[in-house]
Amino acid sequence: MTETGLLWVSTLLAFTGSALIHLASRHQRLLPRPLPRKGAMAAGFALEATAFLVVLQCRSPATSAFMLVTFLMAAWSLTPLFIALATMRRKTP
Repeated sequence: MTETGLLWVSTLLAFTGSALIHLASRHQRLLPRPLPRKGAMAAGFALEATAFLVVLQCRSPATSAFMLVTFLMAAWSLTPLFIALATMRRKTP
């Protein structure tokens, strides 16, 4: 697989992992009830670790860690914002 393909795969893995971790939180507003905490958190962290290992195939360890942490910071900051905007639009007539 090409370097670009590996980066896209790691992006999808990291986003899915961060979404699972967010949906396991009691403060999430997307689902009526949060996902089971232990299972969703374990799956989310496993996906994050897998994303790190995939990025490690084409970048140095320091760069891989920086890329993953930066992506997670953006995902965990923007996901609640987008969910709040989506639910606000559903509620307004």
